[in-house]
Amino acid sequence: MSLRVFITALFTCLAAPAAAQDWNQLAYYLAYIGPEDMRSSQGQPLRNLGGVLQQDRANFHRFGIRHAQDEFDPVFADRSWRARIPQMVAAGQNGRGSLAQMARNGQPFFVGVFVCGFGASPSVIYLHGAGEDHSGCY
Repeated sequence: MSLRVFITALFTCLAAPAAAQDWNQLAYYLAYIGPEDMRSSQGQPLRNLGGVLQQDRANFHRFGIRHAQDEFDPVFADRSWRARIPQMVAAGQNGRGSLAQMARNGQPFFVGVFVCGFGASPSVIYLHGAGEDHSGCY
């Protein structure tokens, strides 16, 4: 009986690191958030960080509106993933920092974007501003 408990405990311990390894950094890109990114496709002002980042990626992938500093990402060409950007930004708890304040004020800014998730599905976005350090998805 104790051998069975030991084997069960062993497999439980071995399974835990495997699940942790599924967490991935799916993309990292730099973007300049300019005035074009602070208006929706319908021309309405955007003042929340998630909405501004979503519009930046729509401008980049769909409308071809790109700043010299904007980099490609392999995730947000898909419209359904772009639609989830505000939720992913919120999940990364990015709403209280200086980038969120600049978005609320309509002030352009430069941002580094870490797209993180399990397997190939993005679920969280972590951000860093110019000169800030961030460990990415880990």
